[in-house]
This record gives sequence, structure tokens and C-alpha cells, in this order.
Amino acid sequence: MSSIKPLTAGLVILAFIAGAGAGCLLATQSDPATAGVTDTCPAGVTSLDALTVALRDPAVLDLLDRKDISTIAFSRGSYSEKDMNYTQILFRPRDPDPDDRMTASMIVVQVNDSCMVYSVYETYPSYIPEAPPET
Repeated sequence: MSSIKPLTAGLVILAFIAGAGAGCLLATQSDPATAGVTDTCPAGVTSLDALTVALRDPAVLDLLDRKDISTIAFSRGSYSEKDMNYTQILFRPRDPDPDDRMTASMIVVQVNDSCMVYSVYETYPSYIPEAPPET
């Protein structure tokens, strides 16, 4: 009977150590897209800060997957009704068929001044009408 108590104590200690290790492992893998982003958000978000936040977001990475990006453009904007400022990032993929009179779709990402992706979407391609002949 006395040998069971040290065995039980050993199992409890082993379970505690295993649980603590698993908790630490799960905490570091919980959400890499937002982990530490809000803690390190600067007072004035630059284009590089916004790009870094955007490229950590799974929704952005899903839209950018396997696209050949030709240009990236940045602009600042605000929603006055929500009292929110944001940095807009426009990813322009290369046009796969420049002769088909259609533009390539674009990927638009808005990162607010709290270093969070506020909006991400892909635009529809648009048709470029042929210019009428000059007379």
C-alpha cells in the first residue's frame, strides 16, 4: 500500500508537467496572425506596418495564393461616421491575358490604425470597351 502513494504522486506530477507543456505549446500556436500585433502597434501606422499586418492575415494570404503580383499601391483613408482611419493596400496581379479586353481582378485590404485587418476583398475583372474609330 505504501508503494502506491509515491506512484500516484509521481503520476500527478508527471500529468502536471505534461499539461503545463501542452498549455505553453498551444498558447504559442493559438493565432499567429494576431499574436503580438496589437501589443506592438505603433502610434502612427506606416505603410510597412500595414503591409506586415496584412501579410499575416489568413484571409489576405488566401486571396493572394499563387497570384503573380505586378504592383502594390498604398493610400490612406477614413470612415468619419466610425471615427476610424485606415491604410488601404491594393494588390494588382499581372493580367494573365492582356489581349482579352478584360482587366485582372484586384485585391483590396484595409488595415485600421489599431493594426487589424478591417476589410479584405477581391474585385471583379472589368471589360475595357474598344475605342471608336476616329473620323
